[in-house]
Amino acid sequence: MKGTIFYTVMPPEYEKKMEHMVGEKLLAEALEDLYGICLEHEGRSKGEHGKPFLSSRPEIHYNISHSGKYVVCVVAPQEVGADIQIHNENINMKRILERTVPADLARQILDVPDSCQAFYTQWVLREAYVKWTGEGLSRDLRRIDLDEGWYELLFVEPSYSMAVYAASPMELEWRKKNISL
Repeated sequence: MKGTIFYTVMPPEYEKKMEHMVGEKLLAEALEDLYGICLEHEGRSKGEHGKPFLSSRPEIHYNISHSGKYVVCVVAPQEVGADIQIHNENINMKRILERTVPADLARQILDVPDSCQAFYTQWVLREAYVKWTGEGLSRDLRRIDLDEGWYELLFVEPSYSMAVYAASPMELEWRKKNISL
């Protein structure tokens, strides 16, 4: 099984609030490239917790994420979740860990030499998981069993973390796109 990660670097002149529009353009290009279909002509719906999907194409799944200068869109033949995060050294890791991972894991993360990387690894894994299942933040992130399903941690560049989650292993292919609005 194969999934494709389409990604773009946001042009510096784009405002932060334009990330969603860039994600939609990235999805449109991905669907055109992979399936020869036009997003504009596809009906879309949302799951119980807001996860979007193509109404008439149940065989095509996608997920969009953005952080910092990157926007990514993963397209796959199975339900998929993706999350990318830029590392922010000023974030209150302890407070966020209390709400996102079991207490014993939070203590372990705060005690390791590279606690920032460990923190963001857990963050992207848990976000990708709830995006995969479609539960979103309605699920208590501390109660996620990361042994369920399949995931891959991906290297984008230093100071970024990214994960893709699905039910079954996938070979992932990267495709860079230049998006203009």
